Amino acid sequence: MRVKDIKITQDVSVTKLIELTEAANKFESEIYIVGKHYKVDAKSLMGLLATIRNETEVTILTKGEDEEEAIKEFMKLLL
Repeated sequence: MRVKDIKITQDVSVTKLIELTEAANKFESEIYIVGKHYKVDAKSLMGLLATIRNETEVTILTKGEDEEEAIKEFMKLLL
């Protein structure tokens, strides 16, 4: 399992959230975005739409065979 705390600094438009969901679905690993009051499956567009905002502090949690690549991709997309 890989865990990384970040503060989202990019504009979080619907297009960006679709891009995140599409990226998450390319990986076999489980990918979660964890905030203060939620834990969302990154492969769920509805979950991301409901929770992710600019300037939000979150934890990216990945678990699986390609977890290292998954967490690197998410950091690149969110920072």
